[in-house]
Amino acid sequence: MKKYHSIINSAIFAAAFGYLEAVVVIYLRTILTRRPDWQTIEISREAATIIMLAGFAIAAGKNAVQRTGAFLLCFGIWDIVYYLGLKIWLNWPDSLMTIDTLFYIPCTWASPVYIPLLFSGLLILLGIMLMVEYGIDHIRRSARWGFYGWLGGCLAGMALAPFIHLPMAVAAMGLAFWCGLITAGMGLTLTITEGLHKVLPLILLSTVIGALSGILAHLARSMFYIRAASASASIGLAALLCLLVAITRHVRRSQLTGKKALTPNG
Repeated sequence: MKKYHSIINSAIFAAAFGYLEAVVVIYLRTILTRRPDWQTIEISREAATIIMLAGFAIAAGKNAVQRTGAFLLCFGIWDIVYYLGLKIWLNWPDSLMTIDTLFYIPCTWASPVYIPLLFSGLLILLGIMLMVEYGIDHIRRSARWGFYGWLGGCLAGMALAPFIHLPMAVAAMGLAFWCGLITAGMGLTLTITEGLHKVLPLILLSTVIGALSGILAHLARSMFYIRAASASASIGLAALLCLLVAITRHVRRSQLTGKKALTPNG
């Protein structure tokens, strides 16, 4: 019951904070246009917001898993309520397709409003799972693969920036999130399909996970204007990689099972 109380408390804090953020932004939109240093002020506000969310999460959780979950839950609710507050007082955004500048750290993030709302919903779901410590092994392996992919994509983006004519931070962040979400899907595929022995369910499940991770990767990349590949290319590549991971694991498991069966007792 304490875990659920923590979830409720976190949700209340995040909702109140999201509404407060919306009100602050309403005032800032009126004031900042008169100042030449508006972007510096905006960056400092964003940094303070992240620090406050992280500070609350640290206090709300009893261990690293619960604290991570609390941060993700609060971030997701905060973001959704923030847009709700802007809609109430400014009647903005006009639609889910309205373009918004999301962050300025470490570079400009911009996308239609539906993209951050979608990711916020996923963060809420993931945060609740972590706070109640459900599916930890699946999440941990997926996160590990995602981190390695994110790091590799970040380094690759910095190296490719001069060739794709984008600022280094933009190229690095766009490719980092693109690679990270695809590899996270690969890690999740590897974990979920461990117990599957029939080939058809294995193929179907790994393909679905891959396609979903490819969609998320494409949406995340679009926030940084990385246009090196189309949505279909991202989905196809992610589905293929997840399928290869699942089939490779299945073949190795079958080979090990066969060797054990052939080994004489004794």
